[in-house]
Amino acid sequence: METGGPLGRLFSILGGLSNGLHLDDGLSWPQTMPLDQPDAREAIDKPEALPRMTFGDHLDELRKRVIKALVAVVVAVIVVLPFKGVVQEIIVGPYRQQWQIGFEHWVEGLQAKQAAGAISEESAEFLAYCLEHKEEIFNGTVEYPYLLQSRTGYPVPYGLYATGGLEDILSFMWASLIFAVVLASPVVIWQIWAFIAAGLYQNERRVFYRYFPFMLLLTCAGVWFGYAVALPYSLGFLISMMDPSMVNAIFSVGQFFNLLFMTTAAMGVVFQVPIVMLALQRVGLVRHATFVKHWRMTILIIFILSALFSPPEPVSMILMSLPMILLYGVGLLLTASGRKNEPPAPEAVT
Repeated sequence: METGGPLGRLFSILGGLSNGLHLDDGLSWPQTMPLDQPDAREAIDKPEALPRMTFGDHLDELRKRVIKALVAVVVAVIVVLPFKGVVQEIIVGPYRQQWQIGFEHWVEGLQAKQAAGAISEESAEFLAYCLEHKEEIFNGTVEYPYLLQSRTGYPVPYGLYATGGLEDILSFMWASLIFAVVLASPVVIWQIWAFIAAGLYQNERRVFYRYFPFMLLLTCAGVWFGYAVALPYSLGFLISMMDPSMVNAIFSVGQFFNLLFMTTAAMGVVFQVPIVMLALQRVGLVRHATFVKHWRMTILIIFILSALFSPPEPVSMILMSLPMILLYGVGLLLTASGRKNEPPAPEAVT
């Protein structure tokens, strides 16, 4: 018995793996033919026939795809490893951005004290050094940057700290792996797609080609937002809550890298909201009217998720929830334009 819909056809294929590899129209299928060969693709494109493979054939195909993707990642890691300084500069970027924001506020505070005539001699020395070397400090060209805390009086260290001998190199290795995956992503994505596409009809693959660029664009936008906006301002809020006389703001490179990765990855996923809404509408699971009807509940869920997946402070929660609400509005516009393609609503049972 066959189930309806694209997923149903795919499960029917997987369910019949034990029957061997054949086509419904009687054409033979060579056991050694890769799934991405032209002959295989032409057979798959026939609306009345999809190839059936044994479970062992699927495992063998999956093994080949995984090996190719891993080789691409290993090569990318080898390419990234010599650029330790560049990778660490990217990692420290959000912290450095926060440091500059806080440093400007510190200088403005010293200038306000000077204008009010309430500045001490030591604070006046701090202010003079800050104003004299401000451009060098912001450009990162100041000599002996690790002495800035004592020379400027700003109670936040210029760089991150390594709490153990291996913390810095381990964080760099993890960062190199992530950078390598991004660098090798075209190969990795193609291998994943080549494995999945064998069970899809041509029109189903066309849908993927249509929406994948938007998914990639939204992911990049979410990662950028987490990197350039959410994390720096969240750190700034956390540091502003510290009293330097009792708590020193010291950030471990390992902990900061974990926070950076979680924030950017979460934002990359969050920015997929419009595509998810459109996909749910296209497959007939949720109608546009349902999205509109439950908007209050959706916003409540957004705030709850933001509180769970962001650092435990209000600025991070707001910086995560606001884009989600805006993206939900974009999703409403997209589903509104797609109402004519919605399947008919089921009749109420009386």
